[in-house]
Amino acid sequence: SRECIKLKQYIEMNYPQDITLDTLAEVSHLNKYYMVHSFTKYAGLSPIQYLNQTRLKRAQHLLKNTNYSISDIASSTGFSSQSYFTQIFRKNFNMTPVKYRQEHAKN
Repeated sequence: SRECIKLKQYIEMNYPQDITLDTLAEVSHLNKYYMVHSFTKYAGLSPIQYLNQTRLKRAQHLLKNTNYSISDIASSTGFSSQSYFTQIFRKNFNMTPVKYRQEHAKN
């Protein structure tokens, strides 16, 4: 649906900011519960899961290609804290951001 495409684009452009379901409902002009249901059906992930995936992809890129600190990467990709970032990262990749960097860093 058009609204879901618009939401995906909004998330991809604004992922570093504090995005809540209320924000997304406002952007899409949809009821929050209907928006979550529609987006999940469309994308296969809830809006918040999609937001976290978008943030994690960017974090992976930064870990591989920069020397930014883990806390700088966490905050620049929109995570509320380094510990939350590490928790979500480990859950998705079965390793910490530090370990990921060690294994994937470009020399």
